[in-house]
Amino acid sequence: MTLYKNFSDKRKNIEYSAKVCSNMDDLRGEIDQLDRLIVELLSVRQGYMEQAAHIKQDRNLVRDEKRVEDVVSKVMNHAENVGAHPELVEQLYRNMIEWCINYEMDVFDTARLKKES
Repeated sequence: MTLYKNFSDKRKNIEYSAKVCSNMDDLRGEIDQLDRLIVELLSVRQGYMEQAAHIKQDRNLVRDEKRVEDVVSKVMNHAENVGAHPELVEQLYRNMIEWCINYEMDVFDTARLKKES
């Protein structure tokens, strides 16, 4: 069994099912819809980073390497279960998490400056 077939078979077990497209316009329309959903979910995730910045009492708590590895491990396992390439998921998540940590630090700093003034 090829790697492609392995991923494809697992994809049948996820809630969102991919439509079979007969032409590139339909396929691109479906990808555009997925991209909108992904961006909306990223916005929700960003909101949680903002909340975390307000909850955490110390800037040193923003970066938590143990939590980073826990998240990466969980998403890679989920990727394996649903037919997403684990390397793709790991790379995307590590980049996203690093961006989120930097963003959370900015929010943390801004919130603390407002409290001090």
